[in-house]
Amino acid sequence: MRRSLRTGALAAVAALAVAAPALGTSDIAVVGDPGVDTASTAAVASLVAGWSPDHVVLLGDNYYSSAGGSGTGKYDRTVGRYYCAFMTGVASGPNCAGGTAVWNRLWPIVGNHEYSDAGISNYLGYFSLPGNERYYDVRLGSVHVFMLDSDEAMRSPAEMAAQEQWLQGALAASDAPFRVVAVHHPPYTSSVRGPYAAMRWPYREWGADLVLNGHDHYYERLEVDSLPYVVNGAGGQSVTPFPDTPGAGSRAHYSGSNGAMRLTATDSSLTAAFVSVDGVTRDSLTITRPSAVPDPEVGGAPAVAARLTRRRVVIRGSTGVSVPLRVALAGTAPGGVTVRAAVMLSRSGTALGHGVATVRVGADGVLPARASVRVTLGPSVARALQRGQRVVVETVITATPTGGSATTTRATGTALVR
Repeated sequence: MRRSLRTGALAAVAALAVAAPALGTSDIAVVGDPGVDTASTAAVASLVAGWSPDHVVLLGDNYYSSAGGSGTGKYDRTVGRYYCAFMTGVASGPNCAGGTAVWNRLWPIVGNHEYSDAGISNYLGYFSLPGNERYYDVRLGSVHVFMLDSDEAMRSPAEMAAQEQWLQGALAASDAPFRVVAVHHPPYTSSVRGPYAAMRWPYREWGADLVLNGHDHYYERLEVDSLPYVVNGAGGQSVTPFPDTPGAGSRAHYSGSNGAMRLTATDSSLTAAFVSVDGVTRDSLTITRPSAVPDPEVGGAPAVAARLTRRRVVIRGSTGVSVPLRVALAGTAPGGVTVRAAVMLSRSGTALGHGVATVRVGADGVLPARASVRVTLGPSVARALQRGQRVVVETVITATPTGGSATTTRATGTALVR
């Protein structure tokens, strides 16, 4: 009986999750590895409640055996006790009688402890989620979030292929200003027990703007091929000291205490900030859409912005392809700014290749109006192209001022092959 009631409820949940936040700025709390019943879990939940977010995303390991309980009541002890106000349609328990929200506003993903400690059947029996409830997507205003089940994907090649195919298609179909992938096991991390190379999917090429991970019990922000990856597993479990040597691509980290992320999004910008339980913002990243970037002739803005103003694809014999880019810049940056351009070429939905170039500009802190960046791709791309064809060019431009927060601009368009 419960499952038939949930079928009707899911349709209402999906509709409300899309429509309700679309009226203005979306405020989304992101909590990693919250599945214990401790003072740390309570402190993070209190921090999140103080934000009054529109939605809460849980990054897996939402239950550990140390919390006790049985059946779906396991999740009542960890998620229900602390986040009941954001849920509806969940299994009832002594801490949360099915949830008190008007519509569901809590969106978890599966972690390895969902299988090893809770039992996946209890996870599926407790929550009411879209799709098959293990991997699904939900539109939260300006942010479209795509949830994966990495534990099952890494166990089963068939499951891995199915989730990859689903994610690529779902990202391509989204018209949201920002697309965020949530996957428990981090593809990139400085932890000695990671990273998980099996989850290094072409997220950027498929259209993702940000990848969120849990599993490691600290905070770390990395950048790989101009795509930010955030490890955020400090939502309840005891914090793990950060390794002495950061891994490649590591940009920021914090392991002084528990905390949570706050995503604030409009149609033109997405800010992802990690806040510790004492209320201090420990790191922040802002991603902007091209329409939000100021005119480079204005100048004087307090933040760095970059946008693509010109692109073409040139075949250089049989040895490669070059993509000359003209980047317009605005703003000021203490000590200069690094502009990094990553380009991906595709045709008829097939990725042809990608390249990355970095240029340092404005060492005196004053940015020039423009800078030229040349990205060269390999001979395999050249062999796949013919003059006169049109290809899709996706460009991710990251401007990083010294001592400041990175600004990422993503542009997609077509180019003529010459």
